[in-house]
Amino acid sequence: MIEDEFMKSEFLIVAKCLMETERKPMSPRDLVDLGQKRQLFSDNVAGKTPYQTMKSKLSVHVRRFGEASPFVRTAPGHFYLRALLNGGETPFDAKPIRPPRSREKVLVYRTSELDSITTWQGVQTTWKRTARSIFTRLRPHYIPRFDVEQDNNFTQILTYVLVSRGDALLAYRRGTYNRVDKFLQGASCIGFGGHVVETDLDLFNEETMGIYECAARELMEELRLPKADIQRIKQHEGIEIVGIINDDSSDVGRRHLAFVMRYEVSQDPSWNQPERGEKAITQLRWISARESGWVWLWNFEYWSQLCLREFAPPLVHVRPAYRLLRRSPLKPPHILLVIGPVGSGKTLATEVLKEEFGYVEINTGEVVAQLLGVPPVPKTPRHEFQEEAWKFISTASGPESLARRLLEIARDHNGPRILIDGLRQRATLDRLKSLAGDRRIGIIFVHTPADQAYSFYASRIAQGASMSDFLATRSAEVEGEVESLISSADAVLYNWTGRPQYRETIKALMDELGTSEVPGR
Repeated sequence: MIEDEFMKSEFLIVAKCLMETERKPMSPRDLVDLGQKRQLFSDNVAGKTPYQTMKSKLSVHVRRFGEASPFVRTAPGHFYLRALLNGGETPFDAKPIRPPRSREKVLVYRTSELDSITTWQGVQTTWKRTARSIFTRLRPHYIPRFDVEQDNNFTQILTYVLVSRGDALLAYRRGTYNRVDKFLQGASCIGFGGHVVETDLDLFNEETMGIYECAARELMEELRLPKADIQRIKQHEGIEIVGIINDDSSDVGRRHLAFVMRYEVSQDPSWNQPERGEKAITQLRWISARESGWVWLWNFEYWSQLCLREFAPPLVHVRPAYRLLRRSPLKPPHILLVIGPVGSGKTLATEVLKEEFGYVEINTGEVVAQLLGVPPVPKTPRHEFQEEAWKFISTASGPESLARRLLEIARDHNGPRILIDGLRQRATLDRLKSLAGDRRIGIIFVHTPADQAYSFYASRIAQGASMSDFLATRSAEVEGEVESLISSADAVLYNWTGRPQYRETIKALMDELGTSEVPGR
């Protein structure tokens, strides 16, 4: 989710790029002035107070993500990259206001026991057998929430309630001062709810471990409900379980399991202008296909994306899409880098660009195999190749050697449209740009939701692979920096759905860039 913030904020992308180049702490004014001078901002950036916007973006990111943010304050009004701090520098503590630690006891199950039941990625709508297995076969535990927030031995149980009125869903954004997990802070959401706690359980709801009571309590806290709705949800009227979210795509996701519920509101006219019950709930509004038209999935946090795709397909624009940030690097003659994590669909993007736009491909994996003197995947098992590739690229000379070899091959081809597929480390990217001289380097990043990436991986890359196989491949050390490279992208391709639509989206991006197809290809 942190990389989603880079994807949404051009100011953060420019700040990170300049700090890596300048290698010193910088003020927001320095960053904006230098970014404009070097033409790093896209054609679409506007605003009367860019310095204040830069300061706000950096401050909020540091506040929201803490030590997980790549940015730090080094002094009042100055920011730097955490990875570039030397031994004598320490982050400046701005003493933010923090909510008190919670001592409420939350419902958890041992992750090792739960994993044998929750074997899917994303939303499961045939949930009854799974729920029965969890509630009757596994032993529940109630542990203070703070004690299990970073404990991978336990999985916390949540409710995630969709509030509906006919075909409309209630959407909102969360502020940054709240107790929800950081991956939900500041992102658009359609799910209300939270942890199932010990006090939700009573003698009459042991079969569901207090799931409905949790949903009712959370809705009454987060929204200002009409009296009729308070009575209805207390009696479990209008509310039902519709699925279960199992998200193994991140550490935070793996520590939570969510029961997705849907509450259909009453006919009370106050729902025409719903009111929040907590300050952390902002921009509260109804979204519907009739009134709002399509909504773009990238504006929503991942669990909301899952639920929108599953439960409200007419409402969302799930066709593959793109965002164009900078035109110039993406126009031939140039070297075009297609980057993305395992299962993202970068291979198909490469195929389209080769077959229909005349690009000549240089496959990074094959070049690394040549430098190592071993056969490429699949002749060399993927995990073995990843280990050897990491040993090579993590040496002091590895990025330089790979970058030079890639450029040598590009010069041998001597064409206007060269494509490098599969680059994975920022050090290699930096050396490639430095050694390329005046030759233009463009970057397209392919972003795919984790559940779709697993589906693509298991069906096309490693047929029949399990989720654990997929996660092991994506979490290999050599893959560790791939997702962060989205911050350097000149365009982002969003691959939500199937192959034919994705192919057309790639063509649409090239058409907007004015890159013509090559006749006869």
